[in-house]
Amino acid sequence: MPSRRAVLALVALLAAGCTGVDGRPTPAPRTFTELAATVDLDAVSPAGVDVLDLAAVPGGALALLADTADPAITYLAPVTADGVGEVRRLDGAGDRLFLAPDGTALVVGAGRLTTVPASGEPTVTPLDVDPTAAALSSDGRRLYLADEERIAAVDPATGGTAGTTDLDDGLTVASLAAGDDGVTALLSDARAPDLADVAVLATWDSRLREGSRVELAPDQPASIPFALRLADDGTAVVTLTAGGDDPFRVVTVADGEVTASHPIPGTDRAPPDIAVSSDGRVAHLPIAGFEVTSGVIALDLASGRRLDDARLCDGQGTFGRVALSGDVLTVVGSCITSAAPSSTAFVLR
Repeated sequence: MPSRRAVLALVALLAAGCTGVDGRPTPAPRTFTELAATVDLDAVSPAGVDVLDLAAVPGGALALLADTADPAITYLAPVTADGVGEVRRLDGAGDRLFLAPDGTALVVGAGRLTTVPASGEPTVTPLDVDPTAAALSSDGRRLYLADEERIAAVDPATGGTAGTTDLDDGLTVASLAAGDDGVTALLSDARAPDLADVAVLATWDSRLREGSRVELAPDQPASIPFALRLADDGTAVVTLTAGGDDPFRVVTVADGEVTASHPIPGTDRAPPDIAVSSDGRVAHLPIAGFEVTSGVIALDLASGRRLDDARLCDGQGTFGRVALSGDVLTVVGSCITSAAPSSTAFVLR
């Protein structure tokens, strides 16, 4: 008799559509169920660390960490199933991490950009923005920064501002994501007459000319945005909280329209981050709560079907950033046990 996992894999393959546009079989969506390693990030500093950001690199992730004793001290730490690699210390760098196509790390902070080449000393470039959100274009040529009043396009090589666009009063940027042809913003819009905030997705081209703007949960009077990712084709995938029986949702937007909205199963809180497969078929969501299994689920974005899951904690847990790199999914968080919570990277395959 075939195993339960084999049966589920066969069902997932059949449900995936069977054939592609060229008539060839469509591969089953990739999920991550094997916990390859748990990596103690607190070992980076005697006082422990807090995870500020995470970026995907081949074979794992690059973590931006703040020293718990002195948050102005930060570290760049490569994380793989083999553990933590060579750690680089940065002072006062910032809390947002991006990787350029050539492997250069960019750390964005208040009024400064720290550029960290793969080899050589970091350099600091002043910025004319104290950002609340940031995104790097996929070609590495534009850095988009948002504050309470505007979105700016910046040349990361010089720090010079190439253009800006003002935000309407009542709009707050929760997250930014960028491709080669512009920037997408996940916004909270407080301009409704009843003062209820709603989650909105807006786009601008590379010259910061506004394109589309769409409300993400129009069936509810209020909604709160959380995380945003872009697939390779520009499809936006967001998580949010709205009302109703299933308040936690994952929503996809393409060409200025909501194409799908699904409840997130097995959680009693909004996932703080999301990883999306490059083809936009699958969302990987860390889930946790008081009465749920703490781990990661894979959700089919077309149907909302739960494809698979991986349990990361025997009991309760809390999670933060996630990064997807090929056949490795990295999740940072902590299992809540009788011991003091610690910063951990869970590496899944």
